[in-house]
Amino acid sequence: MIFGIGTDIVEVARIEHSLTQFGDDFAKRILAESELASYIDSKIKARFLAKRFAAKEAFSKA
Repeated sequence: MIFGIGTDIVEVARIEHSLTQFGDDFAKRILAESELASYIDSKIKARFLAKRFAAKEAFSKA
């Protein structure tokens, strides 16, 4: 049963700015502990974080 559908678009530049300003503390506020290892290993951290952030926002809107 589907109760709702959520979508979200995030500008990578916005996430990149937040990472520059707050560092990895910003990522720690968004990601679950199980996601942090993948984040740390990612080559393009802002893009990784933007995808996860958008998915979580979309889920919360559904």
